[in-house]
Amino acid sequence: MTINANVIFRKDKIKSNNTAPIHIRFTLNRKIRYVSTGVTIHISKWDFENQRIKDNSPEMQELQYRIDTKLNEYRRKIKRLEALEIDVTLDNLLETNGRKINCTVGEYLKQTIERLETLGKYGSASKHRSLLSRLSQFRSLNIRLDEIDLAYLHDFELFLRKEGNTNNSIATQYAILQCLCIRCHGGLCPLFRTHQNQRKSCLTIWSGSF
Repeated sequence: MTINANVIFRKDKIKSNNTAPIHIRFTLNRKIRYVSTGVTIHISKWDFENQRIKDNSPEMQELQYRIDTKLNEYRRKIKRLEALEIDVTLDNLLETNGRKINCTVGEYLKQTIERLETLGKYGSASKHRSLLSRLSQFRSLNIRLDEIDLAYLHDFELFLRKEGNTNNSIATQYAILQCLCIRCHGGLCPLFRTHQNQRKSCLTIWSGSF
């Protein structure tokens, strides 16, 4: 099933001054979740038919840009999960399940590969097996997912580059590792964005390549 994402003016949260927050509404199998965009506007400024701000002033257009950016972030995440053949749910999209994975990187990767092969998702299983191989060559697989830090990511990228991996290959490895960490942390692991910003990496996983 496809997750529907719509930007809405929350009439149910309208205040006495006729302002209300703008939320993104996610719907899947009749289940609904809301995420705030951080924008609150007057009802007269909202185009209900087109689900966007109708005022063209610079101030209002800046608010529209913030809304669009927030929505596009989730759309890119959906594409990344789909590219890895991971079922997109409201929990893993919105990172609200709060569950932690306590096994090691090696154990969890092997479990994931087995599950994907059982589901007939051999392409995704192959990508996970490739990551398992690279990590085993890099260091011990007995590290826990929640023990991965910036130093680990820096060293792993350096290892991959020394082994002659292309930017696209490295981006794929990181996209899979990122998804594993999302499941571990019960939410998006910020290390990947920090790692890219600090090293000014050529990886494109945060620019929507997945």
